[in-house]
Amino acid sequence: MGAHHCLDDFENPYAEPEVFDDWARYRNVSCHWSLVEEYAVSDAALLVLGLEPQGARAEVRRSYGNDLPAGYEAILNALRTALKCGKIEGSIVPEVERDFNRGAYEVPGTVDCNASCIGRDSLIRWLEEVGYTDCLFFQMRFQKSGYRDPSHPRYSAKLAAVTEAWEAFDEKSDERGTPKQRLATWLRLNAARFGLINDEGKPSENVIEELAKVANWATTGGAPRQALEETDPVNFPF
Repeated sequence: MGAHHCLDDFENPYAEPEVFDDWARYRNVSCHWSLVEEYAVSDAALLVLGLEPQGARAEVRRSYGNDLPAGYEAILNALRTALKCGKIEGSIVPEVERDFNRGAYEVPGTVDCNASCIGRDSLIRWLEEVGYTDCLFFQMRFQKSGYRDPSHPRYSAKLAAVTEAWEAFDEKSDERGTPKQRLATWLRLNAARFGLINDEGKPSENVIEELAKVANWATTGGAPRQALEETDPVNFPF
């Protein structure tokens, strides 16, 4: 019995070490990062690694060497180099050093990764070119429905506009007008997004009218029907 316990407690020196992810608490990345047009280089590196910058950013700045997320320094160096070479579009802010005699001065040829920015679309193109597609940016892009994705081979701006106009309709809104008129208003406000503009840069009224007809469900005329409000039940005295 005692020998059996000794064998159970014996640590096998050849066993694979148990791996812990010290950064697991930062792996729930917000989908709202897909809306951002530009990222700080350091934030982009975190996103490529699947880490939420809002939480991991401060932790990374306090960490060094092996305490950093696995692959962080490699990704950061790759992004920095690609930005300097013009392979990724963005803006470069040099690092600033401070000297007792000279004061603060910029160091030529350097990149301050916390202040320099890179464009989202340019970053995604570069990641595709180097074959690094197993990361968050492509997961977020593929979650988007095909008809909404401008990079989809069958993307139709008019289809996307009609669908979004229909989805954006709020039946409880106090906005005046028939459903078709309200749909047309939404399409005018978003015309530039979907290229529904003429040579003068104004919404193309003919296109707006046709798309509003497609999205309109109230084709029988008359005032739009309103949902009946719930009322309290009547309590009879008997």
